[in-house]
Amino acid sequence: MQTVYDAIVVGSGPGGATVARGLSRAGKTVLLLEKGRDHQNLGTYAGALSIVEKAGFFKSQEGVAMLMASSTGGATTVYSGSAAMPPTWLKQRYGIDLTPYAEETWKELKAAPLPDALLGDASRHIMETANHLGYDWTPTPKLFDLDKVKTGGSCGATTSLGCTCGAKWTAREYIKEAVTHGTHLITQAECTEVLVENNRATGIRAKIAGQEIQELRAEKIILAAGGIPSPGLLLKAGVENAGKSCVIDPTVLLYGISPVKGSCTDPLVSVDTWEFCDSHGVRMGTLIDPRLMTLISLGKTGLRHLPKGFHYDRMVGILIKIKDNPGGWVDIDGKVSKALTEADFEKLAMGKTIAEEILTASGCPPSSIVASPVRGAHPSGTCGIGTVVDTTLETEIKNLFVCDASVFPEALDRPTVITLISFGKRLVQHLINGEKA
Repeated sequence: MQTVYDAIVVGSGPGGATVARGLSRAGKTVLLLEKGRDHQNLGTYAGALSIVEKAGFFKSQEGVAMLMASSTGGATTVYSGSAAMPPTWLKQRYGIDLTPYAEETWKELKAAPLPDALLGDASRHIMETANHLGYDWTPTPKLFDLDKVKTGGSCGATTSLGCTCGAKWTAREYIKEAVTHGTHLITQAECTEVLVENNRATGIRAKIAGQEIQELRAEKIILAAGGIPSPGLLLKAGVENAGKSCVIDPTVLLYGISPVKGSCTDPLVSVDTWEFCDSHGVRMGTLIDPRLMTLISLGKTGLRHLPKGFHYDRMVGILIKIKDNPGGWVDIDGKVSKALTEADFEKLAMGKTIAEEILTASGCPPSSIVASPVRGAHPSGTCGIGTVVDTTLETEIKNLFVCDASVFPEALDRPTVITLISFGKRLVQHLINGEKA
């Protein structure tokens, strides 16, 4: 392992993987550090529990659960594979136009709705029922290899434990390409400190499994460790505005027991609606957790709901995800304070009312319908553009950049992957052009 690089990228999720790939393709020497392992036991509960922080029980001080993943590819190993273009408000309110990068990525990853035959019977029934009621539900654009979806047979609920058939795109594909072009990937390597001299980032210290603390130098440092770890590293480096607020995209699943087939074998979020996104900050789609996670969720809701788990194969689920306002904080040790507001609960209640109407109309007895506890889907906004980083994603410390969900200036209100890749490609272009200048 060399000790001096053109760039060190901390974190291998979609943002970090994109930057590593782009810089290495341009001939730069790149070190890519990943705190987690290159897990191969995808699609198993044991694998998923080792990927997510604290086995999925990471919570804010107020008790709101949040998802954080440590593995090559970051949270893309356990996401739904859904795709969405960046929000228009990024350009309107912050002057950041990701359109060319997003359009390029959309074509590159072949984002497209699943054909009707692959939506899943339960999801298609929910969509048809919702539209019959006057709502506007459509197939969701997915980052799936359709040929593998057809033959894989494992793209249902268990995909959230990790995709075993290779149909779902993950950032691991970008990592492989980056390594092919010379990126040095080290897993089980946790960045503990950013080295700063005369207000200029010069390197990092990292705790690498089986080794003593390593000190590594680079011309550019890019933090892509995620919405909770990145602000902690910035606070240690002296960036006092980091972690002053966060957003989490609060999410609830509403379950019902169908008289026919459940949605556990349907692709995750194969249909959804954006009808209330701009007006109310509420988005919905079809989704159900794997069996064990559903049982745990039912148990948390109340022991009297546990018997519903015996009907798991006939259970259907509707995801309700809302746009929350920035609030709370993340401290230097990674502790999080994030409480839901009255406005958040009102949005969730609105989504539950609509979802319950759809489930009931689809044939689910009202007595079978139950809501999961609230969880945070995307901890982000902790190093926001305009407050912690500038529009080029550089911090107040020269040559120290951030490229993960922490830079979102507000809740993104949509699937994040295309936006994160677009930010990564934009940053690569900036770094290369800046160096040439």
